[in-house]
Amino acid sequence: MAYLMLYGSGWTQRWQIPSGEEATVLSEIARIGRDETGRLSVVDSQTGATVTLMVAWAAVATAVIVDSDSAPPHAGATGQYA
Repeated sequence: MAYLMLYGSGWTQRWQIPSGEEATVLSEIARIGRDETGRLSVVDSQTGATVTLMVAWAAVATAVIVDSDSAPPHAGATGQYA
């Protein structure tokens, strides 16, 4: 299971990525800062249903995919989620 973290000016969002969609999300986040709109499949945290998230990439400052693997971080891990 992995999560998409989106950060903009004054806001943060976290979305669960449906199994098998990680590569699609990874290719979409390469559009950050562009005057484009993207469409991503994510999981609604309230219902568990897969939904479509529309993203205005110009409003996104940065994004990261965080793997929720329960294994301990490796010795060289860095960042808030290490």
